[in-house]
Order: sequence, then C-alpha cells, then structure tokens
Amino acid sequence: MYNEALSIVNIETHRQQHSYSATSLQETELIGQKIAKQLTFPSCVYLQGEMGAGKTTLSKSIIQAFGYVGAVTSPTYNLVQEYQVDQGVIYHMDLYRLEDPSELEYLALDDLWSNTSLFLIEWPIRGAGYLQMANAEVNISKALDAVDQRNIVLTV
Repeated sequence: MYNEALSIVNIETHRQQHSYSATSLQETELIGQKIAKQLTFPSCVYLQGEMGAGKTTLSKSIIQAFGYVGAVTSPTYNLVQEYQVDQGVIYHMDLYRLEDPSELEYLALDDLWSNTSLFLIEWPIRGAGYLQMANAEVNISKALDAVDQRNIVLTV
C-alpha cells in the first residue's frame, strides 16, 4: 500500500503539502484518487516530473476519481482532452510537444476557464506565460534508491 509520509502547512504561503510514495501502478492510481479529494472546481493543477515519472497515470486516476467512466487517453498529440464529470469539465493537457508557448493562443484557454472547470496540465513550463495560474501543483520524482518507487508531492 502507498505511504502517506508527510502532511505539512507552509506558514509563509498557507499552502499545504501532502507527500506520498508509490511502488506500483496500482499505488499511483490510489494516490491519484486521494489527490482528487483535495481538489475543487475551479482549479488549475500543474503536474511536473521527468518523462516516464507517472504524470499521465496520475491524471487518469484523478479524472476517474471524479466519476468519469469512459476511456481516458493521453493528450500528447492533440494537447488537450475534455472530460465531462458531475462537477463540471476536466481539461487534461500535455504540453510536451508544444514548440512555442504562444501556440496556446489557438486553444482559447481563457474561454474554457469557468467555475466548473478543472485543468490538469502536464509540462506546464512549456506553456509559461499563456496558462492559468496554478492553485495546486503535483511533483513526481523517481526515487534514486528504488527502481519502481515514485515520490509524489501535492501542494494546495
């Protein structure tokens, strides 16, 4: 089972950090469900981590935790996927293939933002200056001393 190692409040920013550790795909999915319980609509969540860290797996489990029952696919090639859930719309974005942040202007993201939207954005650095400000961040890193271990930190 995954390990919830730490839950602290940063006194300077009044932001909470929740740290988790996963050693399997199933544990990562369970952590995604736990993270979903910390998110509200509207929100913009930046997911950061190296290639293969588990950002898409975590995003899929967050989307499913909000009740989406259809197939959840990676938005790598079309940049954004849209999922209708009871609370509103979840926009899952993967900006890895973005050549220039200004390309986001063509997506009209401001028109998508509402009180009933939640954005999950992978590789947000590639959209710098053109994205909604994040009110939550997820950082995923591979543990140096364990092959399959992922350290996941949620900041809300």
